[in-house]
Amino acid sequence: MDQWKSGNAIVTGAGSGIGAATTVKLLRHGVNVIGLDVQSEKLEKLANLLEDDTTSESSQRGIFYPKTCDITDERAVQDVFGWVDAELGGVSVLVNNAGIIMRSSLLDGTLKDWKFFMNINVLAQCVCSREAYRSMSKNNINGHIIQINSIGGHSITPYYAHKMYNASKTAITVLCEGLRHELRLNSSKIKVSSISPGSVDTEIFNTAKFRPSSQIVSSRPALKPEDVAAMVITTLMTPPSVEIAELTVIPTGSTIQSHGMPPPVNLSDK
Repeated sequence: MDQWKSGNAIVTGAGSGIGAATTVKLLRHGVNVIGLDVQSEKLEKLANLLEDDTTSESSQRGIFYPKTCDITDERAVQDVFGWVDAELGGVSVLVNNAGIIMRSSLLDGTLKDWKFFMNINVLAQCVCSREAYRSMSKNNINGHIIQINSIGGHSITPYYAHKMYNASKTAITVLCEGLRHELRLNSSKIKVSSISPGSVDTEIFNTAKFRPSSQIVSSRPALKPEDVAAMVITTLMTPPSVEIAELTVIPTGSTIQSHGMPPPVNLSDK
């Protein structure tokens, strides 16, 4: 991780779950983190927790810059990247973590929900990736873009009202390889990695319109946010000559087929 020390990482959805865990691990490795979240109170809570973190010496830790930002607002995203360019010298790492999951059936779902899915899970990630590329190229940084994907982006799961989530994550799988392809055509040395976890016990289920996270994950093994954050570090630790294209992560004792989505629910629970 020495190659990233004192560099700048932007983490989206940094206020909780995988984003918060990733922020903590990056800071402990001496990487400065610009944490983006639409909920400022979550960023404030994280900042307070970081003040009490004594895992590493304060002189060795990176600096945390909390930024309230709606990543579906293109101008707001551009303003953040512009600030990093002007004040910190550019972006070295982007962790595209922000995303949502909720039940919305193809039979009776709403266009509003479907647009919400695609705007956050797909289009916002594309905007952030584009701005990261511009910043890295402008500042001559051979950086790393990491997409927090899902194993739901590699197979269709048989659960009711989850197909739009499947579609959004499958899009990330395709766009991740597409981004890598275009970078190579432009002779760029920027790396692109997809990390696809199975079920993770995070707050993402609070907006999912089905049973609370504690009930979902209690019936089978689940990853912790820190587990996925550790995989982000593993991906970043590769030497310049190695690029992890896809990293699939599931809890020990589980299978990929059983961890693409939460358990089935009754149709009457729609």
